[in-house]
Amino acid sequence: MSKYKILGIFTGQIARLSNNVESAITKHPETVLKIKKHAIEHDNIANKKFHGGDMRVVHHYSLKNYNFLKEKFPEIADRFVPGSFGENILTEELTEAELNIGDIYSLGSAKIQLTVPRRPCATINYAYNDDRILKVVMEAGRTGWFYRVLEEGEVRVGDYLELIDQPFPGLPVSKLFEQGYGRNRFSDIDFLKKCFHTGLMDKGWKPKIEEALTHIQ
Repeated sequence: MSKYKILGIFTGQIARLSNNVESAITKHPETVLKIKKHAIEHDNIANKKFHGGDMRVVHHYSLKNYNFLKEKFPEIADRFVPGSFGENILTEELTEAELNIGDIYSLGSAKIQLTVPRRPCATINYAYNDDRILKVVMEAGRTGWFYRVLEEGEVRVGDYLELIDQPFPGLPVSKLFEQGYGRNRFSDIDFLKKCFHTGLMDKGWKPKIEEALTHIQ
C-alpha cells in the first residue's frame, strides 16, 4: 500500500511545559494545513536553534506508534492523544522501518519529500509529565520523521498521503536512527555516505555524519 488517509492535522502554539520551559510540542487540531516552502502557517517554534528549518517542515507520526506507547505505558495511555507527540500529520499506518530517506509523496495539494528521523529530547518527558517516555522512544526508534516541501499546498483531514517516487529505496529511516543512537553508532560508513549524498540531511544529522565520514578518510 502506498496511499494513506490523513486522520489528523495539527499546529502548535508556544506554551510552558511542566518544567516551565516554552515549547510548541503539544499541537492542536486544525481544519486545514497551509504548507509553505519553509514552514506550516500558524505552526510555531519556540527554539529555532534546534527545531525547524527547510528539512523539517512537516512532522509525521502514526496511530501505530501511538498504540506502541499506550502498550508500554498503559497507566498513562490517555495522555497519548493525537497531536501530543508534536506531529503535524497523523496516519493510521506507517513506522520508521517502512519508510526510506528521500521518499516523495503528494499530501493533499502539496508535494513533500521525507528527509530525516526526528531526534527527540527531554521535552517529550515534560510534555507527557513522565520522565520514562524519552528512553523508551529512543530505544524503539519511534520518533516520527520529517519532510521538506517540494511544492506548496494544503491538506485536510480525509486527504491522502500518496507515494509518488522512491529515489533511495535502500535507505530506511529506522537504520539512520539506529546509526545515530544504537549500539554501533555511525559505523556503517557506506550507508552514511549514501544518506549524506542525498542532500537531505538536516542541521542535526549532517554535521554528525560529516564527522563520522571525516574520521575514516
